[in-house]
Amino acid sequence: MTKRVNFDTFNKASELIKMKDKTVLICSECLSRNYEIKKTTGHTVRQELNKYCPKCKKHTLHKESK
Repeated sequence: MTKRVNFDTFNKASELIKMKDKTVLICSECLSRNYEIKKTTGHTVRQELNKYCPKCKKHTLHKESK
């Protein structure tokens, strides 16, 4: 006998909502996607942070992706 697995659609919908809060930071020099940050709802201004880029091997400006 095999058990039938029921997928809970509520959990999947809540996971999609959580994924919308994540944004990706892109290096302004080499355009590599290095960091993921959580963004609170209500902020419309894109973030710009100085972060370490492992590809460039130095601190560069990282901007929020579209």
